[in-house]
Amino acid sequence: MIRRINRIFQDYMREKRLKIGKYIWDRKEKKNYIKGDNFILDNNIKSILFLRHDGKIGDMVINTLMFREIKKMYPTIKIGVVTRGAAKDIITNNSYVDKIYDYKKDSKNIKKLANEIKNEEYDLLIDFSEMLRIRDMMFIKLCNVKYNMGLDRRKWNLFDLSVNSNEDFNWKDHITDRYRAYLKKLGFDEEKINVSYDVSLEFNKKYDDFFEKIEYKKIVILNPYGASKHKCFSIEILDKIIKYLKQLNIGVVLLHFSDKYKELKSLEENNFNLYIPKNIVSIQDSSYIISKGDYVITPDTSIVHIASALNKDIIAVYPPNGGINKVDHLVWAPKSKYNRVIFCKNKKNKFDQVDINTFDFEEMKNEILKMVKE
Repeated sequence: MIRRINRIFQDYMREKRLKIGKYIWDRKEKKNYIKGDNFILDNNIKSILFLRHDGKIGDMVINTLMFREIKKMYPTIKIGVVTRGAAKDIITNNSYVDKIYDYKKDSKNIKKLANEIKNEEYDLLIDFSEMLRIRDMMFIKLCNVKYNMGLDRRKWNLFDLSVNSNEDFNWKDHITDRYRAYLKKLGFDEEKINVSYDVSLEFNKKYDDFFEKIEYKKIVILNPYGASKHKCFSIEILDKIIKYLKQLNIGVVLLHFSDKYKELKSLEENNFNLYIPKNIVSIQDSSYIISKGDYVITPDTSIVHIASALNKDIIAVYPPNGGINKVDHLVWAPKSKYNRVIFCKNKKNKFDQVDINTFDFEEMKNEILKMVKE
């Protein structure tokens, strides 16, 4: 009961704070007139700044399609990306990105970065936020870009262009269709937009010896970890998957991060088809390891999108009924040639958390069998 009251109170206060923030920051000194049907050409757009400062890896992977399509059509346009954390690694070697800005959440650094961007005089800023926090409003305002573009921002003074839900795209559409809607708004021909996305791989010699020691012809890259502890495979579930793959004569490589190596080490004891690489320190490392496998099993959408970009066969485990937003299984579905989604059981009541490990293991076995026989 206390948690429920606290949640209601926090939701109420958040709404009030956002209204105050919008009153303060939803202003623009000069609203620029938008010309013509081809926004980029008709309005002389020479530089575009993408805001991907949420640090979400999967979103950044999919955003690469926009960088590529813009550069293919307009090679001289400068593309800058504001990002942070592991998402930065996704575009470090991306040839379509000209400049990467490192975002930090505190007000001092936000203002410093905004001033740097203001001095570079970008022509267009593109934001993808469904809900703008106060610091986001402040950052966009202080960047002082000529045109600002955002999601459902038709009633905002700070924005000049709005991509509108249920008009330019539907919430149940795959996320690539939403990004295609942004490109259409900029004047791109829908039929000519390629919605595949890219992962820039860096050859990694430190894994040469590791992969040479694997004795199996086929390899599953098994990712245990999701965005929260409720979306991570348990040691027991990992053990069952690994043992079943051993029956099919398939090797398993476990992804991990931070200090999780020690946690997973116990699985090696009775699983001779299991291989755990050391020193995975970045998403670039993980991407390279995924590229060396044949199949991917994961509960995490960021790994889903990296594997999709590399066109690996995928089995993904998602929350039931599309998660909190009811559409996650549609919006964030795998896009590789062979992909399957398995759903775990629903939570018992609204105060519980969904447990990703409650999926039907017989369904998992059947999907694995179908995948490896394709």
